[in-house]
Amino acid sequence: MSEILFEELSYLGADGKSRIHGYIWTPAEGKPRAIIQLAHGMCEYVMRYEQWARRFVERGYVFCGNDHIGHGQSAADKKELGYTAKKGGSDYMVEDLHTMSDLVRERFPNTPLVLYGHSMGSFAARVYLTRYGEELSAALISGTAGPGNPTGLGLKLVKTLGVTRGWHYRSTFLTAMAFGAYNKHFKKEKDTFSWLTRDEQTRKAYAKDPYCLYVFTVAGFDTLFHLLGAISHKKWADGVPKSLPVLLFAGDMDPVGNYGKGVQRVYDRMIAAGCNATLKLYPEGRHEMHNECNKDEVFEDLIAYLEENLT
Repeated sequence: MSEILFEELSYLGADGKSRIHGYIWTPAEGKPRAIIQLAHGMCEYVMRYEQWARRFVERGYVFCGNDHIGHGQSAADKKELGYTAKKGGSDYMVEDLHTMSDLVRERFPNTPLVLYGHSMGSFAARVYLTRYGEELSAALISGTAGPGNPTGLGLKLVKTLGVTRGWHYRSTFLTAMAFGAYNKHFKKEKDTFSWLTRDEQTRKAYAKDPYCLYVFTVAGFDTLFHLLGAISHKKWADGVPKSLPVLLFAGDMDPVGNYGKGVQRVYDRMIAAGCNATLKLYPEGRHEMHNECNKDEVFEDLIAYLEENLT
């Protein structure tokens, strides 16, 4: 196994006060084939992807990412986990991703940049595509949601709770409304996190991780619903650069993507808008395809896609 270099960094967030924490894994030798920049999901953090990152680096890629505002090491303390911003959190998240892009490209000039967004990170990544997609060479969109989410209702509830209970308030009702149905297809497994992956060890690790086990604040849900609203708009795909290769991939048992149907709708909208999109649905796969039982297959598919589209 070749040597892998690892670096941590921090920078001022787009909100003007948060310190955003970033990570870069680099091959010790040779020119990188491309930079893979991660936009991680809700209630997680970049270091959950360390083994995934190392696999990319062993194939000659740089892998990097930042903990979103209110996540991982970008939260000032554990009380701030799940708190993004009273207003503008969705924009801050996207702009923090772009700052990370600029920092890593300074280290590796003239190297193709690939944005890899998972779950809520895929929502932010899809907004990024409409703002800065011309700067990318490809995009990998994992575990995303389809259009039609009731974001208007969610935002009204969020505003009411923010005014009456405060923006740091953590609502179990709001959480249940947003995610309560995710595990209904897997009740027989008697595991709260069965919807994430079929791999039990991954679920056990998640269930013990304090940087995953917290309830999003009202402000965090405001950010989430604003991102969902932006990508659910009928004209979202019109803003994606038409020549940019975009791979949508998900498990067909992922409730976030409505068991493949939502991801199919995103793909259909992209094709109708003239985008260069590809769709890959994995039978029986759940939400975290990078942690699924067939993750080796998924990884090789991603490498093959990049090798084909970055030449």
